[in-house]
Amino acid sequence: MPISRRATALFAAAALAACSAPNPGAGPAPGGTRMASQEPGGSLPPIPAVRGPLRIDVVYPAEDAQLTASDSNFVFGSVGTGEATLTINGAPVEVAPNGAFLAFVPVPRDGVYRVEAQTSGPTSSAQQVVRRIRRPAGPGETAPGIAGLAPRAAMTLQRGERVTVRFRGAPGGRARVVFPDGSSVPLVESRGTERDEGFQQDRSATREFTEYVGSFPANAPLLSRDRQVGIPTLAETGRAGTATLELVNGADTVRSPLELSLGVLAPGETRVGIAAGTRPDSLVVATAIPGGGTPYHWTFPNGTRFTLTGEREGAYRVRLTEDQSVWVEARSVRLLPAGTPEVRGTVGAVRMVPQEEWVDLRVSMSERLPVRVTAESNYLTVDVYGAESRTNWLYYGTEDPFVRRATWDQGRDDLYYVRMELSRPAWGWRTFYDRDGTLVVRVRRPPAISARRPLEGIHVAVDAGHPPGGAIGPTRLTEAEANLAIVRRLVPMLRAAGARVTETRRDTAAVGLGDRAPLAERAGAHLLVSVHNNAFPDGVNPFTNNGTTAFYNAPQSLDLARYMQREIVRELGLRDLGIARADLALVRPTWMPSTLTESAFLMVPQQEAALRDPRVQERIARAHFRAIETYLRERAAPGR
Repeated sequence: MPISRRATALFAAAALAACSAPNPGAGPAPGGTRMASQEPGGSLPPIPAVRGPLRIDVVYPAEDAQLTASDSNFVFGSVGTGEATLTINGAPVEVAPNGAFLAFVPVPRDGVYRVEAQTSGPTSSAQQVVRRIRRPAGPGETAPGIAGLAPRAAMTLQRGERVTVRFRGAPGGRARVVFPDGSSVPLVESRGTERDEGFQQDRSATREFTEYVGSFPANAPLLSRDRQVGIPTLAETGRAGTATLELVNGADTVRSPLELSLGVLAPGETRVGIAAGTRPDSLVVATAIPGGGTPYHWTFPNGTRFTLTGEREGAYRVRLTEDQSVWVEARSVRLLPAGTPEVRGTVGAVRMVPQEEWVDLRVSMSERLPVRVTAESNYLTVDVYGAESRTNWLYYGTEDPFVRRATWDQGRDDLYYVRMELSRPAWGWRTFYDRDGTLVVRVRRPPAISARRPLEGIHVAVDAGHPPGGAIGPTRLTEAEANLAIVRRLVPMLRAAGARVTETRRDTAAVGLGDRAPLAERAGAHLLVSVHNNAFPDGVNPFTNNGTTAFYNAPQSLDLARYMQREIVRELGLRDLGIARADLALVRPTWMPSTLTESAFLMVPQQEAALRDPRVQERIARAHFRAIETYLRERAAPGR
């Protein structure tokens, strides 16, 4: 509806979900808002002209959004016509021929973006939208009292382990933690600097702050007054009291409860749990440290038994060896009764069982111990944690040219490994325990590939990324729509070349992120290609950081990502942001090579306009096709 000058309007929130990109933080304000079409290079078509009624539509940020950038951030949307002029808080912003706009402007100190547009001529009009946001503290700003308290969690530690406490406050104070019995420990004042790394071409933004830090041994349980913190599950808290934080600045004293529920295990005491994923073929993932945003680096099959030595932030600490632990989400673990002996086991006979499409490496074990499979060149290694060797027999089975040699060794008292040397790199692998507790590592043979028709007989899974979630552009083109349009052009190309194709999403209906890769695996796909387009997190300058990226995870996927990146950059001429190894759900599977592409950025007006163009959708699909074909042709058997 039309909005009069100086009127305030509320618009529906438009969620901006960064599409599988790395998560850098704020970049410096560039002092300009030029359109991406002014970037050098590029072979995208011109933005088509739109001459419609003047109407401001701010897509991002949403009304009352909580920004994570404190200095500068992007604002984008459209004004309905390419003939308008536009300012945001008085700064001129370029309007694209179709009425779209993208600006990177300072975050207003009062939390209000004033967006004003007008046209000239007989139908001259003007509009303004006031968009209020919640602004985080900026450089040198300190929230009153005690802020940024950590930890705020339910934890279990072994007696004597130390708990580190930190919070931010005004400088020049004296701080301490006061325990229920009246004893206390001091916290030390320090100056800290936050550095949020931007994309490749961006400089890093830094912010200084004052912090108070200290630690105390976990000798007695504590209980938070905030029930949202939760209760420890590995140890009882009993009739524990609540600790208090105290900050004294001159005549002012601020106190705040320490929102920590702490359980304490006796020294050396452990609990035991079992990996319990949501499906029989689930893999339970683990990280080096607990908390969101940390990459998964270990995967354990259902039924794996864990020795648990602590908990924090909704995760259990799993002891793999005497000097290595990882963290597994507590919801993926079923606890066994207290007193269950810690997990140790032995490894017996090792057998290789050749099948038509794979070779099963079968490892006889007394317990379902944690394992990790890694691949490098023609070698595949299986580490078994907490295991001692009783291996006497290592059976090769019938002669198989795919397996050159296998060896085992007891690298240390609590780490056993088996290594396979193959004639060609494994196409993929899958790890699970069978019903009798035998570890099975199913090593996939490379498929038969013709150099003349490399896609003939190959099964390709194609994923049109999102929904749910996904990016959105200034004229409200959603990433889900753009991705599906590209995939609908790619699939016929693959089938015409002789490939069998499985689509994880054929229409606009949402498909769960966790359902997509398993669908490809169960279908027996040889390749998995996930098609995406990108968005930025708050604080990143979209003018200097947009471009093309391809992601991979397992080593057999590296070349596939390289070829994708090469072909898409060559086709679109956008900035080459390079390939990246990342922990993403669609590239995490090891059963097949997989890649996730981010061809363009939805928030950049020229790139959004191009993604609406059927000719550009066809070009992006063709680039994906060429990359798949090249990857397969290079792996064709000699003479085929």
